[in-house]
Amino acid sequence: MIRRAVCIIMLQIDGWFYRVCTWIYHFTLLNLLFLISCIPIITIFPATAAAFGVTRQWVKKKEPPIVTTYIRLMKENFKQSMVVGIFIVIVGMLLYGDFRIITKIDSNIKIALYMFFCLMTAFYVVIVLHVFPLMVNGYYTGKQLLINALKFGLYKFHLTLINLICLYGLFLISVKFPFFFLFFFSSIAIFITYWLSEFKFTQLAVETGIKTKKNLLKTHS
Repeated sequence: MIRRAVCIIMLQIDGWFYRVCTWIYHFTLLNLLFLISCIPIITIFPATAAAFGVTRQWVKKKEPPIVTTYIRLMKENFKQSMVVGIFIVIVGMLLYGDFRIITKIDSNIKIALYMFFCLMTAFYVVIVLHVFPLMVNGYYTGKQLLINALKFGLYKFHLTLINLICLYGLFLISVKFPFFFLFFFSSIAIFITYWLSEFKFTQLAVETGIKTKKNLLKTHS
């Protein structure tokens, strides 16, 4: 009788077991959708934008139909995500080429160049990490998107570092357990990245509101 009661409670819509199973299903479905969408390779960036769009709905406490929402967002963000994605790939290849060249330089300027391009790489990583959360959160031109991604990534930089640490931890888990990569890695990584970005959005909105109120008070005083 007790076991039956426990099972009924667990399987209730508001029960913790039901919610856990629902989230496992959501993350697994999104992860598989993302991996399948990335098979043509050229669609990696629209697929990333679509996955961020779906997780944005989750973070905002909404539960949209995953498949149809994913396909719609992939179409909506296809052009901009492709342009931004190609730019990211080109810059990444240039940075990689620069590092290869630096390793072959035998001069006193080598250390200075190495430090400079390490700084550029850090900015590059910050942009890549935040460009898609911004893309699905509002409309920007390509130039605005890249500039704002850098500014937004440097804002509350400790959260950006936490994000990178989380992604590295997920990567290590995926290396040790390949099934985790197949069913969870991408969706959880994207969810964590957007969740931290949403926290930044909220903090930035609060700070902007406080500054606006102070300016109004100064104006009326």
